[in-house]
Amino acid sequence: MPLPRKDWGPPLLTPLLLLWVMSVSAQVSVIVDGKVNAKLGSDTKLYCRVETLELISQITWQRKLSPNNENFLTYSKGEEPLHLTPFGERVRFLGNGDLGGSILIPNVTLADEGTYLCIYTTFPSGTKEGEIKLVIQVLPKISLEPTEPVLSGPSPVPIAVCHAWAAKPAVNITWIFSGAQYILEENSTNHKNGTVSTHSQLITVPLPGHNGGNITCVVSQSNGAMENWSRTLTIQNIYYAPEVKARVIEKDDGSIQLSCKANSNPPATEFLWKRDERDLPDGGAAELGAARLLNADTWKGYYVCVAGNEIGHSSGYIYVQTVIATSYIHFIALILLIPSLVMNICIIVLLCRNKKNPREDHRGSYCCSCLLRNCALRLQNIQRSGWCGGSHEEAPTEDGVTGSDPLQRNIQDIVIQAGTPPSLELGMPGGTEPCVLKTDAFENGDVFQRTSMPRACENGSAEEEEDISL
Repeated sequence: MPLPRKDWGPPLLTPLLLLWVMSVSAQVSVIVDGKVNAKLGSDTKLYCRVETLELISQITWQRKLSPNNENFLTYSKGEEPLHLTPFGERVRFLGNGDLGGSILIPNVTLADEGTYLCIYTTFPSGTKEGEIKLVIQVLPKISLEPTEPVLSGPSPVPIAVCHAWAAKPAVNITWIFSGAQYILEENSTNHKNGTVSTHSQLITVPLPGHNGGNITCVVSQSNGAMENWSRTLTIQNIYYAPEVKARVIEKDDGSIQLSCKANSNPPATEFLWKRDERDLPDGGAAELGAARLLNADTWKGYYVCVAGNEIGHSSGYIYVQTVIATSYIHFIALILLIPSLVMNICIIVLLCRNKKNPREDHRGSYCCSCLLRNCALRLQNIQRSGWCGGSHEEAPTEDGVTGSDPLQRNIQDIVIQAGTPPSLELGMPGGTEPCVLKTDAFENGDVFQRTSMPRACENGSAEEEEDISL
């Protein structure tokens, strides 16, 4: 027998109602950022929204505290946000009254760090929440400083310290020190507010060559993403006694200057010059000029420069010889010699062209031949002897015939020997020895050479003419 229709209701409606409630409840979803990293002092947004078809009656924000959570803000559609605590007074509600319920925390502090709950109340499902963890990052305050001055030596000592003050999370410190071996010594200090200060020392063997070089401290911090900062320092705190080098400088005016170079830290402030173990006047300067060396006769000697600073003293040595500027003498001699050579060539050319008689032609030919063969004849004496067309008096010969003197009539030969100064050999009457006219060549930069010319050759003796200079 079938059941009456009025008995179907209660047993069937209860399961259907449960299925409907379960399906609607499954459609409420709160979406949040699970973890938010914020830098200290920044304005930080906590994102929260809901996906549902149900009616939203209220949005509530809580902070997880011990022992109970704290409500600091609520919002109902059509009303103003309600700030419930002093912290809630700082917070701005960014929601639109429907699905969005985000907030903004301005100028976050370390006290703002913690876990936040975004709670939606819907009908008929009730409440649904999302959890957000806020982490505050504190950037380090970085400084790189040299240690107190250290002496150059064989033992490793700290020469620089890198500080990273009050960072959160703690930082990692590394160093860049090219061309040197070093070790690190690091210590950390934990503060009550959760920050950490880290200090790292660079330890190495201090050498004079390190001065003027650079060292770099690199600080790294990770808070979701790695961040790096660096500081660079020029090393100037390694002290050492002077390393001295003495040198001599020749000036354009022929004087000299002594220079004492002292490589030291701190710079050398004391200089003392000595020569042959005796102090020189005005010895308190790094450079010693010619005025302090008196004159050229006193330059030669063994010089010592002693330089000192607060660490110690060192010496540099140099031996100086007398300086003679011979290059200027050669240059002046060349300038004076050129006009004389040009004038002599012009005279010889004129004498060779102005031929008066066959005898002069004969003499001219010898003269020109000598010129072409590099004979350096003394023109004045040659002219007196009647060569190359020079003017002379006719003298009667022994047989009564008018003509040149015996020295001119008895020309026999001109002897030219390669590689030696040229000479002129003249035959003499009566079988006397030939007369030789000699000329000298320039050697070794000499400027002025003296030459003797015999006027007559009798009984193997010659009377010298006046000196002639080119």
